[in-house]
Amino acid sequence: MLILTSVNGLGWENIAIIAVVAIVLLFIIAAIANKGKYAARYRAFYKRLDKTITKSYNANLLNEAIVNQYALDRSNTFKTLRGAGKRKVKKYLEFYVKQIPELVLLKSFISSDKHKNQIVVLLINEYDKVIYRWDKSRKVNGLIKAINKFQMLTTYIGFFFELPLHLNENLPFRFTNHDNDYTITYEIVKNVKRVKSKIKEKKLSKAELKAKAKIESIKAKKDLKLAKHRR
Repeated sequence: MLILTSVNGLGWENIAIIAVVAIVLLFIIAAIANKGKYAARYRAFYKRLDKTITKSYNANLLNEAIVNQYALDRSNTFKTLRGAGKRKVKKYLEFYVKQIPELVLLKSFISSDKHKNQIVVLLINEYDKVIYRWDKSRKVNGLIKAINKFQMLTTYIGFFFELPLHLNENLPFRFTNHDNDYTITYEIVKNVKRVKSKIKEKKLSKAELKAKAKIESIKAKKDLKLAKHRR
């Protein structure tokens, strides 16, 4: 009876407002909990990926081996590698083709726009015009096709090696082959089929400049560690 009296005293309108507020709070708490769960999952995935890359999929070592052991000429293509070189490069590319889209997807769960969950890798010429685009549906064979056509073997290898760092720091990334002035870059999109035909380089914000400095510091430490390991 006392409970009914208290409820009547509040008024049904006030009760409805309190109920709505309680439901909203529950949704907010659930969203925060989910974001924390996804953030932890992303951090764990990135940590494992970075460790594996550093240990087994280092572009500097692979490119050095290509130049000194596997390349039959200086065309910088997959098709002119020795058999052992082709196997090593294909294994390297297969690793990144599998891991990079997964990294992007996991990161989208904690990003401001969750619908941007796909990556497209773009090859652009000196006029910033897109001349080739790659997404996960094209698999390794799509990359090899571009590598052979545009003579970009060591450049693609170097690009994928550094890409996870830039994705983790939300930093734009352009990797240029100065022999032909072709540049590899990337975009995070909702639909890989809807990408601009021209990708101009944008001026970095203060936050992006800070992220760039952080990446350079991380790379320097990794290079130093690698140099000590090879002595």
